[in-house]
Amino acid sequence: MKLFSSAYNTWPADEAEREAFVSGLTERDWVGGLELGYADSLDWPQGAPADLPAIVSGVPGTTGHNASDPDFGLASPDEAGRQRALEWARGEAAAVAELVAEGHPIKAVQLHSAPKGKADAAKFAESLLELAGLDWGGVQLWVEHCDAFIEGQEPQKGYLKLDEEIAVLEKVSQEAPQIAWGLVLNWARSAIEGRGAALPLEHVKTAAASGWLRHIGFSSCAGIESPWGGPWADQHLPLVGTAAAPEGSLLGAAEVKATIAAAGDVTYGLKVALRPVDMPGDQKLAALDENAALILANA
Repeated sequence: MKLFSSAYNTWPADEAEREAFVSGLTERDWVGGLELGYADSLDWPQGAPADLPAIVSGVPGTTGHNASDPDFGLASPDEAGRQRALEWARGEAAAVAELVAEGHPIKAVQLHSAPKGKADAAKFAESLLELAGLDWGGVQLWVEHCDAFIEGQEPQKGYLKLDEEIAVLEKVSQEAPQIAWGLVLNWARSAIEGRGAALPLEHVKTAAASGWLRHIGFSSCAGIESPWGGPWADQHLPLVGTAAAPEGSLLGAAEVKATIAAAGDVTYGLKVALRPVDMPGDQKLAALDENAALILANA
């Protein structure tokens, strides 16, 4: 098994250092592809082989816009906010299609049911059907589940519940069968929603049973403050048992093993951020190697 690495969560800010880091990362035997983040533009990372598979996540742009525009989102009940998100997503589609035309094997794009705290499933379905009519270069379109809005609980993302997103996928797949739809889970984001290590496995079993599960990202989180942020921060903590993991990190070998056993034949990703952020590149690569080794040892 190989992993998609979310290199953009870890790579250096300096462009020359970043190229060396990406080159070193993509030479690792455990790396089967990259996850690329789309904010408002998308370039192929310098240092990455042109034929390396990639998944594109729209979460950087979704959360970035939603932070300053509370109505922005593909599931927004505010029509103007939904249209702003659709216009942004059109730019994402064009950027992805351009990379595909250049010969880069983009596997899928991850879409999200923003905005925080007021996402509407019917509006999300409407948006996905509109996006299905765009040229994405033939890639799959996946919905990534983030922590759902729970009354009385402070959310990180606060999007739709998993069963709502599955229902949306059932609907849009009937009306836009030309698209290869799918569902993505991130271990930490489910743990943040459930405030503990139990809900991620429940989500994996539900998603697998639905037939829509395509990909799982391995990130950890903690219910206590850490150098990554406050309790339940969605900041991609390293896994328990690795040198980079802080006290309180929840995702360890047992959870990885149970997750993979329940998920089965899907793709997997490693999505961790490291502290300090200015950690030297060779140390970052060693830390990623250790996290990847823990996952592979329990696959």
